[in-house]
Amino acid sequence: MGTTIPTAPTRPRTLVVASAFGTGSVIMYFGGLFALYFSIRADALAWGTQWYPEGAIQLVPGGMNMATMAMSAITMGWAVHSVVNDDRVHAMIAMALTAVLGIAMVNQTVFYFMDIGLPIDASEAATLLFTIVGSHLVMVAVGVLWLGMLLLRTLGGQDTSRHRDLVSATALYWYAAVAVYSVIWIGIYIAK
Repeated sequence: MGTTIPTAPTRPRTLVVASAFGTGSVIMYFGGLFALYFSIRADALAWGTQWYPEGAIQLVPGGMNMATMAMSAITMGWAVHSVVNDDRVHAMIAMALTAVLGIAMVNQTVFYFMDIGLPIDASEAATLLFTIVGSHLVMVAVGVLWLGMLLLRTLGGQDTSRHRDLVSATALYWYAAVAVYSVIWIGIYIAK
């Protein structure tokens, strides 16, 4: 009779579950903001008032940010795939690239808001615009910091297929950030 090699016990997925609950609460926060924004906009348009000044919201910066966030979703998937397959080099490249794309998105948004010259207290529309997009910028900044922590762990050699929960939790959060921005892009930048 041959001896059998015991397999490693399955790790509990508590980190992914906790991240799912945290991400769910962030999505509910944005759901409330979107409900408020769309409700007030519908009332304003029903009364025939102008929601934004003519030419205040442009399509190009929002579209470029959407393209950047879509690319970051692909690179985040690449990072998860690399960690699952114990490919540290590609995991580091994918995480660094995802973080750079997140930083680029934040940079483009800040530049755009400085360029439009719309004061935050100009109207309800401007206040809600800055609140929603500013909250999303904070969400992306938290994701970039989380990716920086992951990158340090990977540089230290701690990310393996057995310890992939942190990368999976980060990916869940990052995909939620991409989904929230897609609503911002369609509901605010395109629909105005």
